[in-house]
Amino acid sequence: MTKRITSAVNSLVTNFSRRNALLWLGGTGVTTALMVGTQKEVSAKDNKELKLVNPPTLYDATQNGYSHIAVAPSRARTVYISGQFGSDLQGNLVSDDFEQQLIQAFKNLRFALAAVGAQPQDVAKTTILIVDYNQNKLLPLGREIRNFWGYKPPANTLIPVPRLALDGMLFEIDAYAVIPETRD
Repeated sequence: MTKRITSAVNSLVTNFSRRNALLWLGGTGVTTALMVGTQKEVSAKDNKELKLVNPPTLYDATQNGYSHIAVAPSRARTVYISGQFGSDLQGNLVSDDFEQQLIQAFKNLRFALAAVGAQPQDVAKTTILIVDYNQNKLLPLGREIRNFWGYKPPANTLIPVPRLALDGMLFEIDAYAVIPETRD
């Protein structure tokens, strides 16, 4: 049954734009799930590297520094990187300033990725924690995301928090990366 539905949806997507197919099918939640599921399935089929997907049925999240979906290749190692923060080699905060901690946390994330043979483009998902969040903190965050990933950022969740593990800690980022078995 599922293959029949997927085949029918794929046929519609081939013959219509995704938006028109969605409208033609009635635009229900089930239809949206089928369309996104179909796109994910098609995108992941021949993928040898991490694939970031921003379906046309969702707004362009890349302008806000993340992608909606990350599809890992079938043959890859998964790496989980603990929250990196603005610390030096001794674990001390580099500054009381949010921006300085942010910049150092991204440096530390790069070091952690390199330690396991991963690159920024291998990151599928991040979680960002910001103390006393406000939209002014998005400007330096957006700049660091662009410096790190350009215009292909991973999936991400940003969580405002009242505090983090250490007094004075203002920013933390963890990451899930997938390292392809072979690179082209």
